[in-house]
Amino acid sequence: MVAALTSIFIGVFLAFGGSIACYIVVNGMIAREHPRVTKAASLLELAGIGRPVDVVATVIFATGALLWFFTVIVAHLSLVPELLALPLFEAAVFYAASFWIKRRVAQRRSRFLDQLEMALRLMSGGVRIGLSLPQAMAHIVEEMTDPARLEFRRVVTQTRVGVSMPDAFDSLAERMAGNETLMLARVIRVQRQTGGSLSLILDHLAETIKERRQIQRKISALTAEGRIGALVLEALPVGVSFFVLVMEPPMGKALMSTLIGHAVLAVAMALELMAIYSLNKMLKVNV
Repeated sequence: MVAALTSIFIGVFLAFGGSIACYIVVNGMIAREHPRVTKAASLLELAGIGRPVDVVATVIFATGALLWFFTVIVAHLSLVPELLALPLFEAAVFYAASFWIKRRVAQRRSRFLDQLEMALRLMSGGVRIGLSLPQAMAHIVEEMTDPARLEFRRVVTQTRVGVSMPDAFDSLAERMAGNETLMLARVIRVQRQTGGSLSLILDHLAETIKERRQIQRKISALTAEGRIGALVLEALPVGVSFFVLVMEPPMGKALMSTLIGHAVLAVAMALELMAIYSLNKMLKVNV
């Protein structure tokens, strides 16, 4: 009884104390303008998460600590395995949160690229009737939805405060990373240096982007079966684990409450993460 209460007290202390320490450390990194914090803030902005870095980091740490605490209570871990499990849980939750944030960023960039062809055609039409490039982009801001509206508004704002047009488009290509935005930034820079019909160039670029997106949609359709199979394979170990816990309680108890069981679960988790990584790399096709 005393050992169990001691374990619970240690778990509560580490969960709350660690969360507070995480908040203080990240705040200190923000005050020093640490590059990692700056990069994290940029990712959160791109992902559309309107929360400061210190709050997000604390929530991630607290989530990992709570999951670890409940696992310790359920599995009746002793003190040493309990302490060793904490960094593993924190690493797993951090990886999951990082994956989720990067996925949101990728989805936002994909939506922007879907809108880019129409945006270029609007720009081309505006330039063709005599508008300047900033005026044509202002028309995009009025007519289109986010994320294209927000990103082109940022470009227009940068040009109004003294940033050159090529540099503003380079910033856009960096934020909305992709071959299409990189082509757009290079086209604008080359056209500014050498001249030429900007409306014709934008029309050709819009047509190129349209063809690239068609190819990407075909690839997505052709790899759909493989991606579904990968999801099934990734979910299978989790399903088998729940089946064992429900249908074979002695085996489940051995996995959850013995050192060998913990080692088996750790190895299985590592193999599962390796499989997810390998399958995602195999099914990824760059155009």
